[in-house]
Amino acid sequence: MAHVYGHILVWNDRHYLPDLLESIEAQTYEDFTLRILENGSTDDTYEYLSEKAPRTVVARNTKNAGFAGGHNQLIKYTLDHMPETDPVHTYILIANADMIWKNNLVANLVEALEQNPDKAAAQPKLYRAFGEDQGIEDFTETIKSDVIDTTGLHIGKNWRMSDRGAGEMDAGQYDIKTDVFAASGTMMLIRLSALREVMMGDDFYDSDFFAYREDCDIAMRMHGAGMKSLFVPSAHAWHYRGMYGAENQNWVQRIKNRRGQRPFFAALSSRNQLLFLMKHLTPGHLFRYGLWIVPTEGLRTLYGMLMEPMTRGRLLEIPRMLPKTLEKRKEIYARRTESPSSLKKYVS
Repeated sequence: MAHVYGHILVWNDRHYLPDLLESIEAQTYEDFTLRILENGSTDDTYEYLSEKAPRTVVARNTKNAGFAGGHNQLIKYTLDHMPETDPVHTYILIANADMIWKNNLVANLVEALEQNPDKAAAQPKLYRAFGEDQGIEDFTETIKSDVIDTTGLHIGKNWRMSDRGAGEMDAGQYDIKTDVFAASGTMMLIRLSALREVMMGDDFYDSDFFAYREDCDIAMRMHGAGMKSLFVPSAHAWHYRGMYGAENQNWVQRIKNRRGQRPFFAALSSRNQLLFLMKHLTPGHLFRYGLWIVPTEGLRTLYGMLMEPMTRGRLLEIPRMLPKTLEKRKEIYARRTESPSSLKKYVS
């Protein structure tokens, strides 16, 4: 039986942990090891885990290392403690803490990859979960909706990645097992062998990104390495998402949705998208998609510089980060096995 290491990064996630841990405990797949990294929480997350699931916590950071840095720590821990097993039949499940898993989630993801050895990663069908206040102190009812959160990452002509099917009611339109451009950073099962192949030094995710858009970067790196991702519609989980926008939005909706973000994360998203383009965009890509990329990023950057002080500060970090970013770009393209033109069949 294939072994799965579940990696969860927690940061001020105490509210979500009871349902999360209960749903993991109920998994039908037995060859599973849960590993949690406590990422500098300021609430009582660590105390709760110490009481309820002490064996799952493999490290505790004194400060937030970010989504990318924290998951890189978990991956390094697993690699350093790996027994002598067949890496083809060893998997890592990367998942957010603000989730509820269906009891056969892990089993269905593993089965799909075991039956499709040419696929590197698997994407479950994720729905949105909502917490409804019932007016009773410390009591909220969780609503597991039929609203789709993601069925994988989709890439547009403007080179912005979005969640396929986000905001749609599930009416069976995504019930076919199919290739997707990439699995979402919210949750994906990846072969250990594929993960090792795409790492750059000790980084799976680019630690300079800290948080946001790091899944877009790894998606493009995996594509360049010829790795394919499989959407598994029979594998379900529910995700509490801070932003509830649909995949397709007009500019007014996008601005409104952006204003609902915490400024810190909006700033990181803006900076990291530009770093992502600097790492992966070729002259050929710019020729083919520049008509969509240039106005999209130009307007977003202008908006951030004029309207969002924290975003302005993050954007001004780019010149300092540019030399290191260009070094990474050089390594990425030295390791590519796929032609840059192969991307066009995924872009719409």
